[in-house]
Amino acid sequence: MNLDADTIYCLENPEAGIKRIATGKELKYEDVVKEVFGVADINDLMMMIEYNKQFQLSVCNAHGIQEDEIKLEMIFRVATAQDKKQAIAMNTEGNVSS
Repeated sequence: MNLDADTIYCLENPEAGIKRIATGKELKYEDVVKEVFGVADINDLMMMIEYNKQFQLSVCNAHGIQEDEIKLEMIFRVATAQDKKQAIAMNTEGNVSS
């Protein structure tokens, strides 16, 4: 997956209850993916989706879907305007860092 340094991404781990907003530059040079998901890089997220049953269950519960409906975009995507607003609001409460 190619990351644009200036693009803002939303990472969400429903198993750990973590939601984080980060730039492509942060994802490339910092340990953001490891902080949110506990894996080294974005490519490992597909392995989590495929093989980690507890993680699959948490994604299914968070989105109200079945295992065969899980997509990477549910946990890692370009941030929407709503994601950004929510992150700003939560950051002032100390819950999400952006």
